Amino acid sequence: QVATPAPKAAAKPQSATTGAGQDQPAGRAPASSVAAKSRSASLFFVRIDEDGRMVLWDVKRQVPFSDSPLLDSLAALLKGPGEAEIRKKLISLVPQGTLLLSARVQGSTAVLDFSEAFMFNHFGIDGYVGQLKQVVYTATSFPTVQDVQILIDGKKKNYLAGEGVYIGRPLSRNSFPRE
Repeated sequence: QVATPAPKAAAKPQSATTGAGQDQPAGRAPASSVAAKSRSASLFFVRIDEDGRMVLWDVKRQVPFSDSPLLDSLAALLKGPGEAEIRKKLISLVPQGTLLLSARVQGSTAVLDFSEAFMFNHFGIDGYVGQLKQVVYTATSFPTVQDVQILIDGKKKNYLAGEGVYIGRPLSRNSFPRE
């Protein structure tokens, strides 16, 4: 009885991660062989330096291999830093409870639809800028993605919360001043 739940538990995150509505769509390898494969992903977290500045850090992490690498990378980003990254004092400024509702690429723009939790950052204006950088830099680490359009609950918004961080147009890495 102990061995039976383990394969089911391993298969469920795989289908949820890929966004598939079925356990195994036609033409896909069985979940056990897909789960065994992984690929390297660039995830961006933040470290607050001695001066109190937020510095973006590129972290290479192995994520499960699927037919949706952008979803896989963003899902890993939303889970936050792992133990090794926490030891390096890396944090995520993406608000806890944020869900990625959908992701698609139109031309060279990744259209990312987040839950309403994405709108409320406890770190103020710097936190909003930091969370946007994390998402934009992670998504644009794919060569086919040049910029990111943020949606909230399926709708285009002009600003994150009341802080005035503009998200009404696609954001690229050039949208943020270099430090």
